[in-house]
Amino acid sequence: MAFSSLFLFFFGAIGVFNSFFVSLYFIFYKKSKRLSNKLFGFFLFFLSERAFRSLIYFFSDITPNAYSKFGPVSFLFIGPFLFLYVLSITNRENKILSFWKHHILFWVAVAIIMHIVYPFRTDPIFYKKYILKGINIQWLIYLLLSIKVVYLTIKNSEFGKEKITVKNWWLSLLLTSIFLLWCIYFWISFTYFVVGSIVFSAIFYSFFIFFLFKKKEREQVFYIEKKYLNKKMDSLITNPLIVQLKEFMDAKKPFKNPNLKSSDIANELSISTHQLSQLLNDSIGKSFSNFVNEYRVEEAKQIISSNTKYTLDAIGKESGFNSKSTFYTYFKRVVGVTPSKYREQL
Repeated sequence: MAFSSLFLFFFGAIGVFNSFFVSLYFIFYKKSKRLSNKLFGFFLFFLSERAFRSLIYFFSDITPNAYSKFGPVSFLFIGPFLFLYVLSITNRENKILSFWKHHILFWVAVAIIMHIVYPFRTDPIFYKKYILKGINIQWLIYLLLSIKVVYLTIKNSEFGKEKITVKNWWLSLLLTSIFLLWCIYFWISFTYFVVGSIVFSAIFYSFFIFFLFKKKEREQVFYIEKKYLNKKMDSLITNPLIVQLKEFMDAKKPFKNPNLKSSDIANELSISTHQLSQLLNDSIGKSFSNFVNEYRVEEAKQIISSNTKYTLDAIGKESGFNSKSTFYTYFKRVVGVTPSKYREQL
């Protein structure tokens, strides 16, 4: 093996193996309880497997036994796990928890049926020419769905200048990188598949080094808790705070301010923004955004029920929403129907 080929193999292999270890860390690490971290681990695992297989295919004359048996069917899980991860990290866990396992089980069933009915080793050329292309299209569909979720999340953000949060920034870069990898695997022939592994390793190292030295961003994206955060606030402290918080929300209605920030409420309660976040997450089970927007939805329901002649757009603004799309999105999420449908049902 020439020196250049040896260097490419070494660079690609180190990146792939390190990504395998990172994926297993997110899947099995006990303190990583967040569903989003688990889903990211599974996504990274299957993506790493694809990069590894393309690496082996390029540098080895012998097809590995496992690959000859199962072929590329495991690639079916890259897209679904990516989409589920994006849903979970964009505060849609309340919907995903009830169906994500069933969603994955569907693709497990598809993979098993493909292996039983038409195994890879019976016709590898057909698999590489047609089945693999179909899997790539499935991956693209999930990738586009993920991009749509991130786009809507940024568009419907309630925090004005803070629209591009660390999580949104991370997801945007991640999906851009995944799209680049998809283009490589879809358009480049098998002869040059090693390019995918090299690019994958370069992307992995870039993200790994960034998060290694950016502790604050790492904690925000992957919810890596500090030791003192593992201790929940005492109920003797949280119960009065919850009462005070709800009284403040009902009496002053700060949620009607479309630019309301967590620091505004934290100052009113004489606690830090971190303590407010911990109070909402641990004791109430909601993020700050969801907590505030649910109050806005209830306010909108009251205005609609009062037989007012206000337009729905005006009601949304009066309730604290800064855009029509955000108003409709949260209203339907909380109530189950759109504002116009809710008005018709009265």
